[in-house]
Amino acid sequence: MDQVVESIILPGEEGQLTLLPGHINFITPLRPGTFAYKIGGEFQIAFLSGGFAQIFNGNVTVLAETLDMAQDLDLAATELDLAEYKRNLEELKVGTEEYSAIVTKRDLALAKLRAGQKKIH
Repeated sequence: MDQVVESIILPGEEGQLTLLPGHINFITPLRPGTFAYKIGGEFQIAFLSGGFAQIFNGNVTVLAETLDMAQDLDLAATELDLAEYKRNLEELKVGTEEYSAIVTKRDLALAKLRAGQKKIH
């Protein structure tokens, strides 16, 4: 039995995208963040590692390295990682490659934490 998806929320590069039936065709890059889709009035929420989305003739295709359902995320481990990244940033010089790499990891952990807490925005 096919189920109709009522809406899809994607973490677009420029901000959150909400797709509804009849959306125009386009391709867009995605940043790491919360991915959600609504079926039967209820949202299913996941963490998306980033990637691309294609909307074509009413079909949505998402290409991503990882997608983890919110209930499967280890939030305690993510919070520990986040605390470590924050400590590391205090010790590093802003503008260095190492600093930038830790900022990227920190932002990824924050996005994963929001998804795990089932926060759409």
